[in-house]
Amino acid sequence: MAPVPSSTPHGSASTARLPRDLVPVIARHLEELGEYRMVVDSVDTQLLVDVQWAALEASRALGRRVRVLTSRAADVRESPIAVLVTFEDRIRRPIPQQRTRF
Repeated sequence: MAPVPSSTPHGSASTARLPRDLVPVIARHLEELGEYRMVVDSVDTQLLVDVQWAALEASRALGRRVRVLTSRAADVRESPIAVLVTFEDRIRRPIPQQRTRF
């Protein structure tokens, strides 16, 4: 699946996407595809925070833990940041068998 581009233009409050608007979108992508991808402008740090919050809210709504991974921009002034939200694969340690006493 191709990354979803950030559709929030800078300085345009009328078209600004609220974090609560991202929750159902992220939840739907997680349920249907198992992941949600988004490209964020590296100078839009608030959007990065909003995506993180929305991913945690989607996690609560779905009842499963999620993991949010972000790419590291080589040059913060120009490089976009890719955000990937996936379900967390939690590996539990096995319960040790009890010793039997004879």
